[in-house]
Amino acid sequence: MLHSEGLFATAAPRRRSGGGRAVRNAVGYAVLLLAVGASAVVGVRFPLVFFAAVGAIGFFALAWAMPKTALGITLVAALLAPQLGAASGGIGGIADEALIFGTCAALAARRLVTERSLVWLPGTGWFALFMFAGALGAMLYGTPLSISLQGATLLAKCFVFGLAVAQAHWTPKDLRALAKAGFILALVLIGTGMVNLAIPGPWTALFGGSPVSYTAGIPAIIGPFRQPAAFGRMAVIVAASILVYQFFVRSSWYGYAVAFILAGLSLLTFRVKSLVGLIVVSTGLVLRAGRPLLLLVIAGLLPAALAVIGPGLFLYVFGDVDLYYGAGVESARSRLTAGGLQIAAAHFPLGVGFGRYGSATAADYYSPEYIRLGFQYIYGIGSGEGMGRFLNDTQWPALLGETGWLGTIAFAIGAILAVRVLFFRVADDEPSIVRWIRLSGICWFVLIMLDSVAAPAFSSPPSYLFLFAAPGIIASIRSDLRAGSLHFPPPVSAPVRPAARVVVASTSPAQSPAPSPLEAEVATEQGDGLSTSVGAAGGGAGRRISRFHRGDAP
Repeated sequence: MLHSEGLFATAAPRRRSGGGRAVRNAVGYAVLLLAVGASAVVGVRFPLVFFAAVGAIGFFALAWAMPKTALGITLVAALLAPQLGAASGGIGGIADEALIFGTCAALAARRLVTERSLVWLPGTGWFALFMFAGALGAMLYGTPLSISLQGATLLAKCFVFGLAVAQAHWTPKDLRALAKAGFILALVLIGTGMVNLAIPGPWTALFGGSPVSYTAGIPAIIGPFRQPAAFGRMAVIVAASILVYQFFVRSSWYGYAVAFILAGLSLLTFRVKSLVGLIVVSTGLVLRAGRPLLLLVIAGLLPAALAVIGPGLFLYVFGDVDLYYGAGVESARSRLTAGGLQIAAAHFPLGVGFGRYGSATAADYYSPEYIRLGFQYIYGIGSGEGMGRFLNDTQWPALLGETGWLGTIAFAIGAILAVRVLFFRVADDEPSIVRWIRLSGICWFVLIMLDSVAAPAFSSPPSYLFLFAAPGIIASIRSDLRAGSLHFPPPVSAPVRPAARVVVASTSPAQSPAPSPLEAEVATEQGDGLSTSVGAAGGGAGRRISRFHRGDAP
């Protein structure tokens, strides 16, 4: 029987039998009961596996439904990873890596299913070559699979997080929320730093991983972290972001105050890297902002400041450099650097594989490469109790030793390509808040690269997530702009003062006629939305009024 008449007649839909529906229901209920029973058995015999599986499924669902919330949880977990590891006996120490890779998998799967596309972090191909070099070295030189996987996840998590960030959709509203969250983080760092300064002993006993260190009677601040270096690193990163906001978005007295206090607390960690990073970033931002009055004040005060603190500052900075690398074979970092170069040359163009040199994984089981190089009896990089404190104090030697020149150069090129996108506007009408994330990302990159000279900055908490986060956000914004799914709101025009009416005396007693529409002010929006042309019939020509976004660079 036809469902309708004519050329396009279709058959009536078939009726489903009640017996088939009952069979399907029975099978569904059986599978559900089997899953519940299997979960109960696993939960009783392997409770840790059961709870881990439940947590993974729950977090995957959260990342699918609310990707930015999942990214925020991942960021917090990474910031507090050392504390979680100390509190849970080491299990919590891998929470950041599990969350990073889980979030990336969930967000990538979500984007593929819903939009059938992925947003690639700039430089992803070079990062893939870096991973290939480390994996191939591990295969060729017999690194156990479990160790090479640990080493690979340790070095890959910084750009994997950037790739996860790129899969979310970011708008100016989201970036303003990030700016507010950064300000709250700054207040938390200031609060914990002040309490730490007031009661250094109890605070360090509660949060620290080592005894309190004093310089001139002042305790080195650790804040909510376990080491002063971690607090100094995060304080400078957050202070740089606040300064960018003050210079290029909106300035306020309390914003400058928070940045100033946070910068001061970072100096109380007594870490040269924090001091150098603060000087470099502050100088760059002041020059980029181009405030004439500020530049004039700095030019006037700089000679006197250099005369007073210059010699001491020089000795302080280069004394640490000499301690790190100037002691030749006596310095742990010098030995690790020389060993990395030796391994890279011996296994050119590869290294010995992930987890075998200079990384936390290699330190945990004391890599056989250290024994071949004769490190086992040297304090700081030895194998005895308390002998290996400095085995994880470098970054680039670890890349050289594990991935060789091929992997190290690939990582460097990938990093340059990733940060390169931050130097260009995403659009002609780019809002100032987007400029904020771009310039903040450049500051983060510079600070982390400076830190990598004498610390495992690409893999150790709390700062490594900031290395490629901003490039991931900008890559997502550029993709949405190309697809037409993101449109920036038009800039708010600056108020134009009405032109004064000119009254011309007339010899005729009759009243002057009303002005024609051509005698009114005419405002013509330009294509880029950055200027307004205002003209008057009496003047005969218009004048251009600049309409930059508030806080845009001159």
